[in-house]
Amino acid sequence: MKEITLPSGAILKITLAPFSDSRDLYQAFLEEIKTINFKSSVQEALKDLICYGFSSKRIEMCLEKCFKRCLYNSGNGDLKIDKDTFEPEEARDDYLTVCLEVAKENVMPFTKSLYAKYKPLIETIKKDLA
Repeated sequence: MKEITLPSGAILKITLAPFSDSRDLYQAFLEEIKTINFKSSVQEALKDLICYGFSSKRIEMCLEKCFKRCLYNSGNGDLKIDKDTFEPEEARDDYLTVCLEVAKENVMPFTKSLYAKYKPLIETIKKDLA
């Protein structure tokens, strides 16, 4: 279980989702990413990546499945993440961070071997972003 302190000070505890739920999330990201034009500027591609990722209903549905294995503690004990978790205004600042951290934890295991294979390309992209 991975623990992360969120912007509000709440603690997020992430447990890896079952393979099928993580794979569904990974595939949803791939579906959105394939529509991005990486021939445009790095800034445009990054903007598209963020906008597609956070506006995709499919990604949102897959994330919600992965949320079921996570706990959110804002001082009221460890609570499962559900439709009411981010209803309080002070919790809303945590929402995007929770999405990113849960996605990262569930998608990254699929990409470890790809990182090694495509490391030179990734390094070039990093230099362009700097």
